[in-house]
Amino acid sequence: MRLATFQPQLGDHCETTTLRNMIHHAGAGISEPMLFGLGQGIDFQYWDAPDPGRGAPMLTGRIEPALVSRNACSALGVELHQAQPPDPESAFAAAVELLDAGHVVGMSVDIFHLDYFSSRSHFASHYIALYGLDDSLAHVVDTGQQGGAQTLPTESLRRARASREGFMPSPHLHLYIEQLPARLTTDTDAVLREGIWNAIRLTAERMTGDRGPRHGIGALRRAASEIAGWSDTLAPADEMVQGVGRFWRFAGTGGANFRKLYRAFLIEARQLYGDGELDPFVRDFGEVQHQWDEVIDMLMAYRGADDGRKQLEAVAARLDAIADAEQAVFEKLLVPAAKRAGEPV
Repeated sequence: MRLATFQPQLGDHCETTTLRNMIHHAGAGISEPMLFGLGQGIDFQYWDAPDPGRGAPMLTGRIEPALVSRNACSALGVELHQAQPPDPESAFAAAVELLDAGHVVGMSVDIFHLDYFSSRSHFASHYIALYGLDDSLAHVVDTGQQGGAQTLPTESLRRARASREGFMPSPHLHLYIEQLPARLTTDTDAVLREGIWNAIRLTAERMTGDRGPRHGIGALRRAASEIAGWSDTLAPADEMVQGVGRFWRFAGTGGANFRKLYRAFLIEARQLYGDGELDPFVRDFGEVQHQWDEVIDMLMAYRGADDGRKQLEAVAARLDAIADAEQAVFEKLLVPAAKRAGEPV
């Protein structure tokens, strides 16, 4: 069966695309950048390689999987349901039951098992929105980069959901929304305006706080301090370094992608409020995004040879500059955000 009234909503990032499809089908049209901003999604996280010396660390530009959805739904007054059946059979049965009840189902999957994905690596923190299912075919919405609405064999979806390989797997995890608050569907902009400044405040507090070497600005500075050594510790260095650049540019999980999404959120917030208080921060994030794009270009152009370390030292300097810029913009943003959210600075 397929949801008869479902209309696929495209997006750039997997989880916010999935959440957008769930909320839109439930009755409210909210943009992907707005959901990302309300979800306090921006961050930088440093995850050690599982086998040091044989792979680069996982460096991501967002908060943990599923947390964006929980934060955004909390800001909107939406009850988000989450479940994790123990096996493929009960997971399949739960999905059928939710579809029969008229719900879009968000799912955590491993991209390795998605037939339409060109990547042949395991990444188990990917999200898709399921809107149709029968014995042989599953109908899902992925990001625009992956073609949006897709159809794949049901068995492939079962394997993708059951996988325990790759980064942060959550086998059989699914999310759904039963019903939106009436006011969110009848006066959506008013609800958004009520939640934006508090979401900005919480994000700025987190980004300016000291959370150690794995999260936030501290993690970014750690990456800057270690990246020059990749020319000696990673093998093959060319392939690994260029792979990090491609991951940040195309995979949606790191670098400029989330800075671009957060800037789009600030632009939309500025339009909703109709004043210019956010204008300087929109400009600042445009510059941050540009700096990230430059770093990614440098990584993708990396050719080790004799000056490999020098090339990565230049990348490290850029990452330090980005850390300074992000620290400064969030410190400045915290002042009006705390005031507008009614909290002491």
